[in-house]
Amino acid sequence: MSKMTDRLVLDFIKRQYHPYDTHGEFTRGFAAFQDGNCRNPNEADSVPGRAWDCGVAAAMRYSKAVAA
Repeated sequence: MSKMTDRLVLDFIKRQYHPYDTHGEFTRGFAAFQDGNCRNPNEADSVPGRAWDCGVAAAMRYSKAVAA
């Protein structure tokens, strides 16, 4: 896919996780998945913990979408 298409796919996936996609932990979880470290450093039932988990889930979906 082109860079533009990749960006559109990423934007679409991120919107599925709103409002957590606006939290800093979302971005850190997304990057952690790409680095191969998905262990959430936050309390599971906290907003940062949920944002981290959403970031990891979004990264998984994105990697599958652009691999095809």
